[in-house]
This record gives sequence, C-alpha cells and structure tokens, in this order.
Amino acid sequence: TQYYLGALYDCLLRPLEGLVGCRRLVVVPHCALHYLPFHALYTGTQYVIEQREVAYAPSARVLQQCLALPPRPAQRALLLGVPDEQTPLVRDEVITLAPMFPYAETLLDEHATQAALVARAGSADILHLACHAQFRPDNPLFSAIRLADTWLTVRDAYSLELSCMLVALSACETGMNVVSPGDELVGLARGFFSAGASSLLVSLWTVDDTSTATLMVHFYSQLRSGSSPSAALRHAQCALIQDLPHPFFWSPFVLMGRW
Repeated sequence: TQYYLGALYDCLLRPLEGLVGCRRLVVVPHCALHYLPFHALYTGTQYVIEQREVAYAPSARVLQQCLALPPRPAQRALLLGVPDEQTPLVRDEVITLAPMFPYAETLLDEHATQAALVARAGSADILHLACHAQFRPDNPLFSAIRLADTWLTVRDAYSLELSCMLVALSACETGMNVVSPGDELVGLARGFFSAGASSLLVSLWTVDDTSTATLMVHFYSQLRSGSSPSAALRHAQCALIQDLPHPFFWSPFVLMGRW
C-alpha cells in the first residue's frame, strides 16, 4: 500500500513541495482525483497528514459558499445512532460522544426516525449520524443513510434546513460521489452542503466499526478543546496511526468544506 501511495505522492504532490510550506493543504480535486485520499499519500518517511492538516472541497464555488457561512460554536449536538449486525458499536459511539458537548440530544434505535431528524436538525451546531449507509453509483441521488424507519436519500438531505458548523456521517462510503462530465459531484455530500452544512466529515470507503468509533472520540475531544475541524481530524488520524498503521483503518474520513 505504501508503495502505491508513495508513487501517487511523487506524481501529484512532490513537484509542489516548494510551494506547500504551510500547515494546511486544501484540495479541490478534478475527475477521478475526487476518490483519492491525498492526506494518506506517502512521502517516503511520513504520510501527508503527519506533516499538515488536509481539507477538501468538491469545487471552488462550494468552498466559497462554506467559508461565507457565519461560524458557529460547537455547543449543541444532535447525535443519531442506528446500530445493526454490521455496525454493533454505533450505540456505544453515540453514548460516548454525547457528554463531550454542553448540550447534546441523542436519538438511538427506534427513536432515530426521519421525522425526529427533520424536527431537530435545524437547531444543532453539530449533526452526527452513526448508522449504515449505501452508495449507489448506478443512481447516486438514491445513495442513502439508514435511519430507524427509512433510508435518508440525497434527495431527502436536500430538504433539510441546516445551519450546522459540522455534519459527521459516521458510516461507509458517505463521501463517495458520481463525478459527472462537468466535474459535478452527485452524492450525500452534495445533499448536506445544499441543506446548509458548512463542513462535512465523510468517508471514502467501507469503514471499520472499531477504528471509526475510536477516531470519532479523538476528533471530538480535540474539537471541544478548541481545535479547528481540520486540526482535530489531523490529530485523530495521527493518533490512530500509532495503533492501526494501515491506511484502511485511519484514513477513510475526510473533512470537506470549512476547515
């Protein structure tokens, strides 16, 4: 794995080493590069995330919209969890995260319905959805997150009225999109950005239940201590590298939008 990540680094980022002397790299990919974890590229001695923060944006226009939204403190959180046989640790994840916020509401199991989400999401600074997800490359508008009573599709996400500083989609492939010929992305990220989120924490592939729960604890601990979302994710991923060094475990999640 490191060999290929190193080859990609040599091709994509090493020529820019003289220009990237900053603490944060913001990537606006093109075409197939939307599927690439730039933060996991390997320099030969380190992963990129060990050198600097990395944030992503689907386009310069979307990034501009996210940065124009007024910032909000991470005070009020809405956390939904729908565990199943594939994601048994979802309940523990939500219960562990809730005390990290001054005000947190948890919706677990049968209480995590679409109606409950719609009614409460608008007042949340942070929306955290931990559940099963499904990416539909054949019909990306029907990519969806499994709630207690239904699947929340991209179309449904469009209709949410959000003012969140962060939406975290703690599930498999929530950051996957179909890239149209005009480099327009269609997937869950587009739906939540359109609904008003300024930052998204989403995954590029199928995630491991245990490592995801651990990553989220590290991430929110840093966020509550005053770190920016991109700095919090960098800290969480670097912490995970120590125990789970293979990129499959520590690098599926990316921060999109406001960093």
